[in-house]
Amino acid sequence: MTHEQKKILHDIVAEILGLPKNRVIYAYQNAPQIIDTFAVMRFYAYREEVPTEIINSGEPGIEKLIAHNNLTLEIQIFTKIGTDLDACVMLNNLLNCLDKHTVMSQLDNAGIVIVQHEAVQDISKLVDKTAFQTRASVDITIRFTPTYLDDVGYIASVKVNGDTGSKLPIDIETE
Repeated sequence: MTHEQKKILHDIVAEILGLPKNRVIYAYQNAPQIIDTFAVMRFYAYREEVPTEIINSGEPGIEKLIAHNNLTLEIQIFTKIGTDLDACVMLNNLLNCLDKHTVMSQLDNAGIVIVQHEAVQDISKLVDKTAFQTRASVDITIRFTPTYLDDVGYIASVKVNGDTGSKLPIDIETE
C-alpha cells in the first residue's frame, strides 16, 4: 500500500470518527500517549491474494504487472478518561459509515477496497487503578492493487533462412 493510499485512508478514518487528523496516529510512533480521545492505525499481515497478473501495456517490450494484495488494518480507539464517549460505539459507527457510497467512492478512487471486518472488541482497562478508559479494537481486511511496469525488452528483428526438408525454402524477416 502506498503512502498516498495510507494517507487517504487515515483522513477518511479521522473524518468519520470526528477526530482531528493529528489524533489519528500510526502505531509504533515514539511519542507520549495523547490525553484526549484518539485512534491508532496499524497495518499488518500484507499478503498476496492471487498471483500477479501480467498484461500487455501496448508498448513494445513493456509488460504491466497488476498485483492483488490484502492487508489487515487494526484500528484502536482510546477515549479520554472521564468522558461519556464509548470506544465500541465509535468503532461500530466507523464500520457502518465505511459502507456509505461517498466513502466507498473515495476509497475506490484511491485503489482501496474494504473486503471485510471482524467484530469490534472491547479492550477497556482501568488506568492508574483509579479511572476507567474505554478502549476498542477492530481488524479490517483491505484489498489494494498496485501496478508495476517491467521493461523486458523485445526482439527488434529476426532473420530465418532454411528449408522444410522438402526443398521448400523458408525466408522470414520481421521487424
